[in-house]
Amino acid sequence: MYMLKRIFMVLFISMFSIVACTSTENLIDDNEIKQTEEKKDEILEKVLSMSLDEKIGQLFIGGVEGVNTLSENDIKLISDYKLSGLIFFGKNIESSSQIISLTNQIKDLVSHNGDIPMFLSLDQEGGLVTRLPSEILKFDSAREIGKLNDKDYAYEVARVMGDVIYSLGFNMNFAPVLDVYTNPKNTVIGSRAFSSDEKIVAELGVATMNGLIDSGVIPVGKHYPGHGDTSEDSHYELPVLDHDYERLMNVELYPFKTAIDNGIDSLLVSHLLYRNIDKDNIATLSRTFLYDILRGELGFRGIVITDDMIMKGLTNTNSIEEASLKALKSGVDILLIGSGYENVVNSIDRIKQAVLDGEIEEFEIERKVYNILRIKQKYGLNNEVMPKVNVEDINSRVRTVLNKN
Repeated sequence: MYMLKRIFMVLFISMFSIVACTSTENLIDDNEIKQTEEKKDEILEKVLSMSLDEKIGQLFIGGVEGVNTLSENDIKLISDYKLSGLIFFGKNIESSSQIISLTNQIKDLVSHNGDIPMFLSLDQEGGLVTRLPSEILKFDSAREIGKLNDKDYAYEVARVMGDVIYSLGFNMNFAPVLDVYTNPKNTVIGSRAFSSDEKIVAELGVATMNGLIDSGVIPVGKHYPGHGDTSEDSHYELPVLDHDYERLMNVELYPFKTAIDNGIDSLLVSHLLYRNIDKDNIATLSRTFLYDILRGELGFRGIVITDDMIMKGLTNTNSIEEASLKALKSGVDILLIGSGYENVVNSIDRIKQAVLDGEIEEFEIERKVYNILRIKQKYGLNNEVMPKVNVEDINSRVRTVLNKN
């Protein structure tokens, strides 16, 4: 059975590599192929050595309860359930010294368990969506950056922001916002978007992406397939849009396609219903959006993370547990559940039972885990603790880049 699984995984990885090749520059000769085959694939070996529970844990990012120290539930999610990552909100972040201490506690706990480094994430966009400690100067909003329409400035802001994020112990940021702001009644996006022009959004989004990457932070583009023309807020209700495929490709998806072409490794899918594209399924639960369009038409090979699974745009018509299973079957790689220990544990239990009952193949779980570990390896995630930071020095750097505005 082990050898059979290994053969299937090798075939998957081979097909993944072939599909990812888009030009003759990526072609390799027979000797190089032979050398590649002879190399031991450490990620594959790791996946095949993991228990089912460990593999399922890699499919989840959970919320943090603790502030100055980890809660009992935090410790269980890290040590017992071995989650792929954690997300931090404003309630978890009081000061630079406090948050460094908290992220270091996590790394120390993971390290002592000999486990895979975690995604330590936050939503730090700038402007209204700020998660950094209040002692650190605020960054410009996407709208303010968009008005300048200067990709070099966008890159510099993101690079400094990324350096700050990284220095506090984080390695993933849910940004840039790639939504095209075409609806003035849209209150949930508003100043979080760069522009109502898809080309400006695309250019500044890629610059922001690159700034974060160069600081060592994994950018997560959002909110696929486009939240810019909604009037409803998916935190509270399900936004419904009537755009056809041509409009979707030319406007909403243009920045996502551009980011994909420029190498973005992670995207967040939002709870939206485009009823002229898939009338029966929210994008989070839609194979049309996640396989046919995202993987097929747009050629995305990275990891897909859900928007928070507790948002009412999803849970008004689905239980978190059943939606989690359907999302994975539809093409999602990681389920983000931002709060509620029981929400996470119950969803994990549901996925495990689904594997045991044959509702979803363990091989599908392994493919997702392989891709997740590939991204963690690519960005060099580790459990090294971070030293204290000098807030005055940080603010001096922030002030310098903002003064270029």
